[in-house]
Amino acid sequence: MKILNNILILLIILLSACHKEYNPTNDLFEIVGDVARVSSMVSPTSSAEANSTLNLTIKAQALNTDIKELKFYQRIGTSGVYNFVRSVPFVPNFSATERVHVVTVPYTVPNEKGKSFSLQVEAVTANNLVSLRRTLSPTNISIR
Repeated sequence: MKILNNILILLIILLSACHKEYNPTNDLFEIVGDVARVSSMVSPTSSAEANSTLNLTIKAQALNTDIKELKFYQRIGTSGVYNFVRSVPFVPNFSATERVHVVTVPYTVPNEKGKSFSLQVEAVTANNLVSLRRTLSPTNISIR
């Protein structure tokens, strides 16, 4: 009887080691890598002189990857399409208190006096994955 119990216990251990759990979400999506996230892009003012320089504050983060560049898209006026205008290398500046990178990027105001402009930014990671775009706050900057 003792031998039969030992064989039964051994059989249960062997069968449980072969069990593989099924994860129903595996078939729904595929994770291809880590994408960065831009949490904010803020201008110090809502009005600026044409051809002046604004120091934009951008907060971004990426987990298990590095951000290599920031791409900027600009729109003249209050509606319409944002067009690519420039790309700048990302220089890490991690803030331990905010737990994100806080970077300052100089941006030249377009020479479009009497109009306004808006910007969007996206972060590109080392594995070339692109974040969602973040729109400037305030959304429209008046050009004097």
